[in-house]
Amino acid sequence: MTPRDRITEILYQREPGGVWPFAALLLAPIGWLYGVIMRLRAWGYRRGWFGAARVDCPVISVGNLTAGGVGKTPLTIYLAQALQQRGRRPVVISRGYRGRLEGQAAVVSDGRDIRLTAADAGDEPVLIARRLPGVPVIVGARRPAAAKLAREQFDAGVIICDDAFSHLALRRDCDIVLVHGRDGFGNGRVLPAGPLREPAEAIRRAGLVALNVTAGEDPRTEEEVRRAGYCGAIFRLRAGPLVWRHHADGSPVDPSAAPDRRVLAFTATARPGDVFESFARSGWDVVARQAFPDHYAYTPDDLARLAQLAAAQAICYLATTEKDAVKFTFSLPRNPPLLVAALTPEGVGAPLEQLVDRVEDFCWPDRPCFSTATER
Repeated sequence: MTPRDRITEILYQREPGGVWPFAALLLAPIGWLYGVIMRLRAWGYRRGWFGAARVDCPVISVGNLTAGGVGKTPLTIYLAQALQQRGRRPVVISRGYRGRLEGQAAVVSDGRDIRLTAADAGDEPVLIARRLPGVPVIVGARRPAAAKLAREQFDAGVIICDDAFSHLALRRDCDIVLVHGRDGFGNGRVLPAGPLREPAEAIRRAGLVALNVTAGEDPRTEEEVRRAGYCGAIFRLRAGPLVWRHHADGSPVDPSAAPDRRVLAFTATARPGDVFESFARSGWDVVARQAFPDHYAYTPDDLARLAQLAAAQAICYLATTEKDAVKFTFSLPRNPPLLVAALTPEGVGAPLEQLVDRVEDFCWPDRPCFSTATER
């Protein structure tokens, strides 16, 4: 187990044990103070002390309450595709985390051409742009500026904010909050003492809650969500079967038909263990694995080293995710071949389908900056 895996395990363990009591002694006061600040901030927005910009079209946020990946980007892609199929003119805006242009509003894709690289815009916006032909994608840490650009330049019919639950400066008509079905709120503490970005009761702002049960489900998770004060609809989603392709030419790969299923898996995501488990469930024999920091910027030397590790163990393939592959703007070693997994959600549930079908019903001139669940 890597040090990062151990830290994740500590933050998400529901019962105290191991080194957690000592860690709590050091970090809990900081987490408590941060939680107070986040409560006061949310209260200030509700009271109107802090301005929240409004745009004249429906705005839907896809976010989460905990640190770490829970499947926001695949759900964002699904939402945009569903709205596009219904003729709603969606535009996706994202922070552009770790991109060079993170601090300014910029067009990643106009729906036809992808204008920026992952180094410029961050890995997730570029992945979204590749998966959504015909849907403009914009980055900007200041969501109001990005939303204004979406309306002015692309006449957005619906704006989807990726990873924006805690970004309150832009009024939303519905917040969709994803929760890890197995790990839930973890130890229930706020960063850095736990995994929560805000105190758990912030989930009352959600219009819909989705439990991502791809890695399993603990019955305590839904209980935690309800205990935090959320009274709305809860639906479950899971990742569909991974779609594998050769990175070199995009040709499909069926693990069950591969003459040798041994792979060296690597990724730079928030929850690498979940990624590696999904690779194994799809049919590969994950002989070796390498986890990089989330949003890591790969270099040619990194890929050369991984190829050498695979060769030393007679491993036939390297395997990674789409999110990782968008950062490979340099030449890769020819051997072993690199396989890339595409992720899509399934089992999205009736509440989300109803939202997509009736999105105009969620846009009212007098709507407050929080979703329908705010004042419960």
